[in-house]
Amino acid sequence: MFMHVKYHCEDTFVQALHRLIARSSTCRVAVAYCGEAAHRFFPEAPASRPADLRIIVDASETAVARGLTNPAGLARLLDLPARLRSLRDLHAKAFIFDKTTAIVGSVNMSASSIEWQYQLALEVSDPAIVRQLANWFDARLWKHAEKVDPGTVRKLKGLWRPDRENHPPGRKRKGRLRDWRGEAPQPPLGPSDFSIGIGKANIGRLLSEFKNNECKYSDSGESCLEVARRKESEHAELTKRFYLLMRRRRLWSRRSLEELFDIAYTNGKVAKVHKPMFMRQNPAKVARCLSFLLEGAGDPYMRFEKTLASGSPYKLNGLGSVGVIFLMHLWSPKAFAVVNRSIEDAFKMLKVRFNRPASRRRGQGYKDRTAVVKEIVVRTGLGTFARVDHFLDAIGKGHIGQHRAA
Repeated sequence: MFMHVKYHCEDTFVQALHRLIARSSTCRVAVAYCGEAAHRFFPEAPASRPADLRIIVDASETAVARGLTNPAGLARLLDLPARLRSLRDLHAKAFIFDKTTAIVGSVNMSASSIEWQYQLALEVSDPAIVRQLANWFDARLWKHAEKVDPGTVRKLKGLWRPDRENHPPGRKRKGRLRDWRGEAPQPPLGPSDFSIGIGKANIGRLLSEFKNNECKYSDSGESCLEVARRKESEHAELTKRFYLLMRRRRLWSRRSLEELFDIAYTNGKVAKVHKPMFMRQNPAKVARCLSFLLEGAGDPYMRFEKTLASGSPYKLNGLGSVGVIFLMHLWSPKAFAVVNRSIEDAFKMLKVRFNRPASRRRGQGYKDRTAVVKEIVVRTGLGTFARVDHFLDAIGKGHIGQHRAA
C-alpha cells in the first residue's frame, strides 16, 4: 500500500497543523508539555476547530513545578474548548486527525518549542497506521489519563515557577508561532466579572410595574407578567414540538424543515431568518447540524458559532444568531437565555457592566449575557429564563421602567 509522508520543521509545523485541524471533525492530541501559548497551536476561528478536540499532556505536579507545563496554557486549552486530561510521564508528541492523517514528531505545545528549537515532525496519511495510532490514543493513553478541569488548574497555579519559555537575548529565532489576531480564549464568566448597578428598591419597583401594569404587548389588558406566563406556556408547547421533531430527524423532509423554520421564527424579525435559503438545504444536512449544535461534544457556545460561521460544515443557512439561540433555549430552557437588541438595551438601563474587555465572539457574548440573566433570575425571583427574558424585553422597549431603571 502506498503511504504518503511529508516532513515539517519548526517553520512549517503550525501551518500544517492548522490545515489538518480545519478539515477534521475529531482531533486527538498527545503532547508531553504545554506553555502559555498552547492555544495558538489551534486555529483562532471556532469554525475551523474540530467538534471533538481531545488533548492529553503531562500536567502532573512534578511537570508544573519544574516549569515544563504552564497552568495558564492548560486554562486556555480548556477554553478552546477541549476535553483535557493529564498523564504523568507522557513524552509522546502526536496529533491524530479523524482516522486518516497524523503528525508525529518532537514539538511540544509551547512558543519556545517553535521559536527557539530545531524541530522535526512527519505527516503520515496512511489510514491503516493512523487507525492504529487512534486506537493507541484511546486505549492506552485516554483511558488511563486523569481529567483536568478548572479546579485542577487553580491548584496547579500554586506550583508554577517563573516562565521557562523566555530565552536570553542573542539566541537566533528559528520559527515563529502564529499570533491570534483577536482575543485569546476567555474563561466562563464568574460572579466578579460583571455587576448590575441598580439596587433592590429599583428592582422591586420594576417588578411591581411588571406585575401590575397594562402590558403594551397585548390588547387584552393583561399585565406584563401575565403575558410572560402565557408566552412561557407557548414556548413549553414549542419545546414539545421541537423535541418530537428532533426524535424524527432521520426521516425529515421539506415539510419538516418548514415546521422547524416556523419554530425558530417565533421571535419574529429579530431571529434574522430567511425561509427560501433555509428550505433549499438538504433535510439530512440540517438534521446533522442541529444534532451537533444540541448534542455535540464540547462547549455549546462554540458549537453555536460553528453553526453560523461561513465555511463551517455545520453552518445552518437561513438562520440568524437569535434564531439559533432560540432553538438552544427551547432545547434546554434552564441553560440558554435568548438575548436580542431590546435585552441588550435593558442591560444598559440596569447598568450591567462587564469587568473585562467585551468579547468580539458571538458565542462568548451569549455565554456572558446568559450569566447575567441567571443572576437577574435570582434577584427578581421570577424563576425562569422565559419570564426574565420578557421582563428585560419590557424594560428594553420602554414598556416599563422608562425613568426608574436608568
